[in-house]
Amino acid sequence: MPVEPAPLPVDNLSPADPEPDLPPPVDVASDGDYSWYDAIEFSAFVDAYASVNYNMPKPQVGRNSLRTNDIANGFALSWVGVNASYPADPVGATINLRFGPTANTVAGSCVSDDKSLCDSAYGLQFVKQAFGSWKPGGADGIFQLDLGKFDTPFGAEVLDSQLNINYTRGILFYSQPLFHTGLRASFAVSEAFDFKLLAVNGWNNTIDNNVGKSLGAQLNFHVKKDDGADVFGASIGYLGGPERDDTRTIGCGDGTEFSASTLQCVASPASRSRQDVVDSGLDKGVVDAASNNTKGLRHLIDLVVTASPIDRLLLVLNADFGVERRRSSPESSSFDSHTYYGAMLGARFAVVDQFGIGVRGEYFRDNGGFVVADHPELDVDLLGGTLTLDYLPSDFLTIRLDNRLDWASYEIFNKDVRGHVGNQFTTTLGVVAHTN
Repeated sequence: MPVEPAPLPVDNLSPADPEPDLPPPVDVASDGDYSWYDAIEFSAFVDAYASVNYNMPKPQVGRNSLRTNDIANGFALSWVGVNASYPADPVGATINLRFGPTANTVAGSCVSDDKSLCDSAYGLQFVKQAFGSWKPGGADGIFQLDLGKFDTPFGAEVLDSQLNINYTRGILFYSQPLFHTGLRASFAVSEAFDFKLLAVNGWNNTIDNNVGKSLGAQLNFHVKKDDGADVFGASIGYLGGPERDDTRTIGCGDGTEFSASTLQCVASPASRSRQDVVDSGLDKGVVDAASNNTKGLRHLIDLVVTASPIDRLLLVLNADFGVERRRSSPESSSFDSHTYYGAMLGARFAVVDQFGIGVRGEYFRDNGGFVVADHPELDVDLLGGTLTLDYLPSDFLTIRLDNRLDWASYEIFNKDVRGHVGNQFTTTLGVVAHTN
């Protein structure tokens, strides 16, 4: 069976597909021996890579800046995936399990200052997606509700590398949400138009860090070929809501303790030792920061455009604009606005059925440390370029070689043990064995 000229159809990239493995509904009437479990579709993959960062940062793991999946140098396993899904007719479910370093990275990506609120602290580090679905009109209905944890619909790239043009994920992807937990409503208005509405906890958390909720919407337009793939697709989406903690922990130093009446640290009685203060839990206290839910909002506008003018060529454009209001200081009641924006342009050309070339160029403006979190005092310009050679020896194996250069207007990239430079060049060989 010949390998398709591109690793995935265009419509899987416009926008990020939250359900890449959802099977088509099974015609129950066509098979008298049909059982409900016959409709379940399973898939799996193994994603491994070898990477060199020519800045030679040490230690080997966690020092590749602006990376989500390829966090280590040398040989490494990104993750292993197992997917199962049952199409809504009218009730269905989807579960995606992931095991490996990338699963830990994703599960620890919550916005909260307290990382004990991330998914990794609640036994959810292996659960990429888990949601139930209800489609009142059955398999052919135009309306569907999903409740649970699901991939973000925003952005052009996704976490599973075999579904992208390049092996590594870009700077713009690094700035976008990875997943949401909440309610998603999907409306298939026509073959050309569909839209989604979201009410979720926010970015990258199953257990929320505040009482506020984020609301989102996405409108999708498609022009399809005869085979059902997109010749053109466009998506515009918005997500807005509070992301910061709505409480704040105050730590009290030696000789002081937290006062519930003043909500401040006060001098400890002379008769109370430091150990007594710690044992009684008075070495720190929690105060309300409720205004984060109304004044400290984050807004994201996301645009994805894809085009496939000829069968062997895929073009992808992704542009984002975001703004977040954050407290001027942890103790302040005033808020400052921080904006960020960026764009990614990618393309893949299938030279022959089994060999293709992919390119990606990016620009990102980070004001106030949204992406470069280690330097919130800097307003940083980021540029990225990636050249990918991919080889598809069979329907079940994807091999990609990425050569990537990232550049910043400040020296933010790690070099050696403690050094920093303004650029980062990496070569990454990614190999993914997959069932479909």
